Amino acid sequence: MKPSNFLNFPFSSIFKNCECETIALNIMLILKRLGDEFKQLSWEEYKIERLKDKGFSNEEKKYFDKVVMFCSSADQARKFSRVWNF
Repeated sequence: MKPSNFLNFPFSSIFKNCECETIALNIMLILKRLGDEFKQLSWEEYKIERLKDKGFSNEEKKYFDKVVMFCSSADQARKFSRVWNF
């Protein structure tokens, strides 16, 4: 499994929070763009890539910190949302 397998919006995540779900999806999109391999993405890597998307806000950090660990492997992603639990 690769990040590209987790590009459906993760509705009903464990956080029940749209911002967390959006940031998690952003992370998967970035991981796909960076080689489509799972890894622990740093805040700086995330920020650099999101600035390229021209929609970045520093407010994303508080959500990033909550969800980044769930985007570091397929097993972790499956725990994040029923949508990603396949």
